[in-house]
Amino acid sequence: MRDTAMPVAIGGVGGSGTRVVAALLQRLGYYIGADVNKALDNLWFTLLFKRRAILLETHSEFSELCAQFWARMEGQPKLDEASRDLIAGFARRNRMQHQAAWLQKRADTWFSTPPRSARPWGWKEPNTHLLIDRLFDLRPELRYIHVGRNPLDMALSTNQNQLEYWGAILLGRGVEIGPRDALSYCCAVMRRIERLSDAYPGRICKVDFDQLCDDPATICQQVADFLGTGYEEADKDWFCDLVQQGAPVVGRHKRACSSHFAPTDLHYAARCGYVLG
Repeated sequence: MRDTAMPVAIGGVGGSGTRVVAALLQRLGYYIGADVNKALDNLWFTLLFKRRAILLETHSEFSELCAQFWARMEGQPKLDEASRDLIAGFARRNRMQHQAAWLQKRADTWFSTPPRSARPWGWKEPNTHLLIDRLFDLRPELRYIHVGRNPLDMALSTNQNQLEYWGAILLGRGVEIGPRDALSYCCAVMRRIERLSDAYPGRICKVDFDQLCDDPATICQQVADFLGTGYEEADKDWFCDLVQQGAPVVGRHKRACSSHFAPTDLHYAARCGYVLG
């Protein structure tokens, strides 16, 4: 691993397979946070950044939140009174998809987790992709792994949390929770990641979930190369076993009808190699 490993974030539309990539990061020696759920989401990131109001934060306000988060992840959290008040403030009231009591637990672990020694670090939180350009601008060495999945499969998933949370913002209109708008949301995210990949060359690694399932060894190599780190044969074998154990649901789109979706989204998905049937 490079002497000064770059921090790395992982994101994607919910249910796209980000968990196994986060697990690979851990296996390769990365610290991904002390407060994570079963999906390996970094819940400190959720506490600070999964809020619609984050899109309205000034540059100064957003920069301060990033400084707090990065200091926490680097093992040297800011514990002065102003910092404590700032973090505690995010747990004082309910917000969409999260109750205040749940948020308070995140704030508690923020303050109670002891400092740690220096170590390569990163985080996984699917919603990261909404903010990655602003994060890039503040941290030039930051890298991002975006896990993408067949948008037609994603449109038929029961996990539509991001559509509910961010859909109206990304699509610029009201949304209905269902396959049609779910595909529109997935396509909007894909288009945005395409644009950001052009705007920030070399800083985004796009992992294809279908390829991950079919050929995890190649994805292991892709991620390791992107991070600039080596890995042992045992790491590759471990990752292949992990992917195979997951038994992911694929092929949902084969039972869908084109009338369920907007023609423009079907055309874009087809251009990206994803077709119905």
